[in-house]
Amino acid sequence: MRWKVSFQVAATYIGAVMGAGFASGQEIQQFFARFGYWGLIGVVLSSVLFSLLGWGMLDLQERWKISSYKQFFNRLLGPGLGKWADKLVSILLFVGMLAMISGSGALFEEYFGFSRWLGIILTGSVIALALLYRGEGVLWINSVLIPLKFVFCLGIATIAIFATTSVDSENVKMLPNPIVSNWAVSAILYVSFNLTLAMVVFASLGREVQKAGARLGALLGGIALGLFAFSIGSALLRYPDILGLEIPMVGIAGKLGDWPAFFYVVVLWLAMITAAVGNGFSLISRVAESGGLSYGKAAFIVFLLLIPTAGVKFSQIVQLVYPLFGYLGLIFMPAILYYWLRR
Repeated sequence: MRWKVSFQVAATYIGAVMGAGFASGQEIQQFFARFGYWGLIGVVLSSVLFSLLGWGMLDLQERWKISSYKQFFNRLLGPGLGKWADKLVSILLFVGMLAMISGSGALFEEYFGFSRWLGIILTGSVIALALLYRGEGVLWINSVLIPLKFVFCLGIATIAIFATTSVDSENVKMLPNPIVSNWAVSAILYVSFNLTLAMVVFASLGREVQKAGARLGALLGGIALGLFAFSIGSALLRYPDILGLEIPMVGIAGKLGDWPAFFYVVVLWLAMITAAVGNGFSLISRVAESGGLSYGKAAFIVFLLLIPTAGVKFSQIVQLVYPLFGYLGLIFMPAILYYWLRR
């Protein structure tokens, strides 16, 4: 039972972080690969922070008996700042969910030749079905889909690393970003942004993750995220001509053949689903709690707002919105360490 909990928590941690931006290579490109080989050191730094802060976060949630992210923010920051953090994170969850559903529409249109809205509606239906089962649905869909993503993403990236025998490092270009210009700051912002999402998902799951083995799962999840990011970052640096593409990892998979590219697109779609499910459960739970609504009515309102606005390019969100939320999330990291180590 302990190892089952560890596995579920690790999978949920990875699922909260490894969305479409991660699996597509877009996040790794923006936060790490654009700094060249210094970016890989940034990946190692981020993996250590993910493991350490994930353990501390779950330890605090178990100690405080948290059942919603509003409670966690209030205990972590106080009622005043907690109220503002609650509102900002609700916006962040909506934007993250919007990016996943929008990205799925683009994926169906660009790589399968289907209607964009077919992809949006199909993806929204799968997400809604998983959310119907609430916390159990979140843990279940991550437990099933994350291992598939892990094996395939890691496999494609590893094959790509060894498929080329030489790299012209001078061709690795620094892609401009007006918000982040240092690899270490970029790594910390990446953890800050994603830790906020993971913290919200875990807090919303409440007692589901307040069990023996949960903290070990956070540790393993942090290590796995580092392994993922390092392999994808290394693959991107082996193919400098890929840097700057909308979905760079599909470009790399395409260099290995049509079938690897096709299967990677499928894996990318699964990554969109797992990320949107985690974000959606947290957002719907919060809307239901704050508005005094049933879970079903809150879900209907969220999807009613999401579907018509699913036309935003997720690459623009990754480049601009994610780092901004990363700066806002910097307040959580020292607060978690303070209360955790204070014990």
